[in-house]
Amino acid sequence: MGTATLSIRIRKDLKEKMKVTKINWRREIEKFIEKKIKEVELSKTLETIDKVLSNVPVTDEPAWKTVREMRDKK
Repeated sequence: MGTATLSIRIRKDLKEKMKVTKINWRREIEKFIEKKIKEVELSKTLETIDKVLSNVPVTDEPAWKTVREMRDKK
């Protein structure tokens, strides 16, 4: 897997504070970006599931009974 360059502007005081810490900022920023992407992907997946489930009729019967009836019809 290759790498790409991402440039951002931050406040000078923040940059100075970053210099005096022993933190791998590249790794920390990558972890943050990966976490945010997972959150967005999960949110989109849940929206899709909600849309699909909104078309499923609500019933008081347990799901196993409906499945059994569908199997018996075959």
